[in-house]
Amino acid sequence: MTKNWTGWHTIGLFVILLAIVLAAWQISTEQVLLLWLLILGALLLFALVAGHGVTGRFWLGLLINEQNRISLSRLQMLLWTLLVLSAFLTAVSINLKEGDFRIAAAIEIPEGVLVAMGISTTSLVGSPLILKEKKEKGNEPMLMKKFGVKTPEELTPEHTRSAVGILTRNTHPQDARLHNLVGGEEIGNKETLDLTRLQNLFFTLVLVGVYAVSLGYMLVDATPISEFPELGSSAVTLLGISHAGYLTSKAVDKTVSRKDS
Repeated sequence: MTKNWTGWHTIGLFVILLAIVLAAWQISTEQVLLLWLLILGALLLFALVAGHGVTGRFWLGLLINEQNRISLSRLQMLLWTLLVLSAFLTAVSINLKEGDFRIAAAIEIPEGVLVAMGISTTSLVGSPLILKEKKEKGNEPMLMKKFGVKTPEELTPEHTRSAVGILTRNTHPQDARLHNLVGGEEIGNKETLDLTRLQNLFFTLVLVGVYAVSLGYMLVDATPISEFPELGSSAVTLLGISHAGYLTSKAVDKTVSRKDS
């Protein structure tokens, strides 16, 4: 385990899981929205504690990637996971309270929702693969220009730690900032706004928000709960196009490396 992880992190995770079970047991079906919000909050707290144990940061630790930057793909996968998993656990709890033991967990999740989650997972897994080649490219010319030195020998370890290949890197997890979600991640475009990332963030927040409202109505109206509401094919298509643009933009170099020059 990492140097930040302590026994309190382990205890905290077990306490949070226990709290979810107790909430599901004690809260009545008439307070289903309260139960859902409590489970959602507990799952978020679980992720925050785990992120703090690994990175040393509480609020943003779970979103920090290998470059010590806030990762957009991590945020997207986290949002979909928390939303769907919390609603699923709430629905199972309600079904059990209603006595539907045989079908308590036999809840159908529409294909569109699974595709949306799959798209986010693909972006999270595919991003490091796309960036692998960029991490291996020479970055001395850009670093020399950035720090105002004339020869590669003048670059200090502190200089070189600010980049991995042509990708920017924060020295410590504490340096990660929310603007990393929409800012360029290469040395050559670090100070620019990446529109593909901004568009992807907008689409994700809107779709997650709209689907959260649909889930809320479902939990209030349906007893027992046998299926989740649909996520329209047009919405899934827009999300797929946005992710395709996001990943394509990642694959294009915005920095001239030594190998390219």
